[in-house]
Amino acid sequence: MIDKLSYNDILEISKVLKEQAEIVDKIAKKREFDELTDFIATVEGYSKFLENTIEINKDADAALNDLKNQLK
Repeated sequence: MIDKLSYNDILEISKVLKEQAEIVDKIAKKREFDELTDFIATVEGYSKFLENTIEINKDADAALNDLKNQLK
Protein backbone atom coordinates (compact mmCIF):
# COMPACT_ATOMS: atom_id res chain seq x y z
CA MET A 1 0.00 0.00 0.00
CA ILE A 2 1.24 3.46 -0.86
CA ASP A 3 -0.59 6.18 1.02
CA LYS A 4 -4.24 5.10 0.74
CA LEU A 5 -3.90 3.19 -2.53
CA SER A 6 -3.28 -0.51 -2.74
CA TYR A 7 -0.63 -1.86 -5.08
CA ASN A 8 -3.40 -3.21 -7.31
CA ASP A 9 -5.06 0.22 -7.45
CA ILE A 10 -1.81 1.80 -8.59
CA LEU A 11 -1.21 -0.92 -11.16
CA GLU A 12 -4.72 -0.34 -12.50
CA ILE A 13 -4.00 3.40 -12.80
CA SER A 14 -0.78 2.57 -14.62
CA LYS A 15 -2.63 0.27 -17.00
CA VAL A 16 -5.29 2.89 -17.77
CA LEU A 17 -2.63 5.55 -18.38
CA LYS A 18 -0.84 3.26 -20.80
CA GLU A 19 -4.06 2.39 -22.65
CA GLN A 20 -5.07 6.04 -22.93
CA ALA A 21 -1.60 7.03 -24.14
CA GLU A 22 -1.90 4.42 -26.89
CA ILE A 23 -5.26 5.85 -27.94
CA VAL A 24 -3.89 9.40 -28.02
CA ASP A 25 -0.86 8.15 -29.97
CA LYS A 26 -3.07 6.58 -32.65
CA ILE A 27 -5.14 9.76 -32.98
CA ALA A 28 -2.03 11.94 -33.07
CA LYS A 29 -0.44 9.83 -35.80
CA LYS A 30 -3.61 9.85 -37.91
CA ARG A 31 -3.90 13.61 -37.71
CA GLU A 32 -0.14 14.22 -37.80
CA PHE A 33 -0.04 15.97 -34.42
CA ASP A 34 3.67 15.52 -33.90
CA GLU A 35 3.60 17.97 -31.00
CA LEU A 36 1.93 15.31 -28.83
CA THR A 37 4.84 12.89 -29.15
CA ASP A 38 6.63 14.19 -26.05
CA PHE A 39 3.42 14.23 -24.04
CA ILE A 40 2.59 10.65 -25.02
CA ALA A 41 6.12 9.50 -24.18
CA THR A 42 5.87 11.21 -20.79
CA VAL A 43 2.56 9.51 -19.97
CA GLU A 44 3.95 6.13 -21.05
CA GLY A 45 7.08 6.77 -18.99
CA TYR A 46 5.02 7.63 -15.92
CA SER A 47 2.98 4.47 -16.38
CA LYS A 48 6.20 2.43 -16.42
CA PHE A 49 7.49 4.39 -13.40
CA LEU A 50 4.37 3.39 -11.44
CA GLU A 51 4.87 -0.27 -12.36
CA ASN A 52 8.52 -0.16 -11.30
CA THR A 53 7.65 1.62 -8.06
CA ILE A 54 5.19 -1.13 -7.16
CA GLU A 55 7.78 -3.82 -7.85
CA ILE A 56 10.36 -2.02 -5.69
CA ASN A 57 7.85 -1.58 -2.88
CA LYS A 58 6.80 -5.23 -3.03
CA ASP A 59 10.46 -6.27 -2.83
CA ALA A 60 10.98 -3.92 0.12
CA ASP A 61 7.90 -5.34 1.85
CA ALA A 62 9.23 -8.88 1.40
CA ALA A 63 12.66 -7.88 2.75
CA LEU A 64 11.08 -6.19 5.78
CA ASN A 65 8.94 -9.25 6.47
CA ASP A 66 12.04 -11.44 6.33
CA LEU A 67 13.79 -9.17 8.79
CA LYS A 68 10.79 -9.17 11.11
CA ASN A 69 10.66 -12.96 11.02
CA GLN A 70 14.38 -13.20 11.81
CA LEU A 71 13.93 -10.99 14.87
CA LYS A 72 11.20 -13.19 16.34
